[in-house]
Amino acid sequence: MTLKNYIWDFDGTLFDTYPVMLRALKQVMIKHQIHYDGDLAYFIKKYSIREFAKQYGTDALLDDYHQLETALQTQVASYPGIPAILKQIIDTGGQHFILSHRDDKTYAYLGELSPLFTEIITSDNHFARKPDPESLTYLINKYQLKLDQTVMVGDRPLDILAGQNAGIKTILFDDAGFFQANELNADYTVTKWENFKNEY
Repeated sequence: MTLKNYIWDFDGTLFDTYPVMLRALKQVMIKHQIHYDGDLAYFIKKYSIREFAKQYGTDALLDDYHQLETALQTQVASYPGIPAILKQIIDTGGQHFILSHRDDKTYAYLGELSPLFTEIITSDNHFARKPDPESLTYLINKYQLKLDQTVMVGDRPLDILAGQNAGIKTILFDDAGFFQANELNADYTVTKWENFKNEY
């Protein structure tokens, strides 16, 4: 195994939270009378909900979204296969970290999976947001992670860019097939976690 240190995004990578996030966003768009003709799911994957609010809404929309999303996100579950993948990597000498734009509710959502992570970074740690590599550099320096053995795993361009900016490997999780012909230049692409073999 060449990769030993896995730095995971949370939403849409480890946990299947996007359906509720999308539902919450659509509801607050109605409240704020915002109409968007494009593919909303693609927009928030390619950019972010924060960017959508910046371009088409207001800070009030973002605040309302966060409140509603928290209320609706009641049955948070990891993608099938993720618990086994995490444990397999640890069993073969690896370790895990989380780098999420979500706040400290991440800990509650992780539940019994929390002990599998060496450190969890959320928005409450106040690092610069991805794709800025500040938080990745912090982990690399704190744990003396070898760059060629460390990988950023995420579902959005900003995850891949953050890893590239930090000089580490990248794995794109693209279950919806949004990104064609590896347009993000990730080192590896996974479309179903059930097919993940930890052989990179």
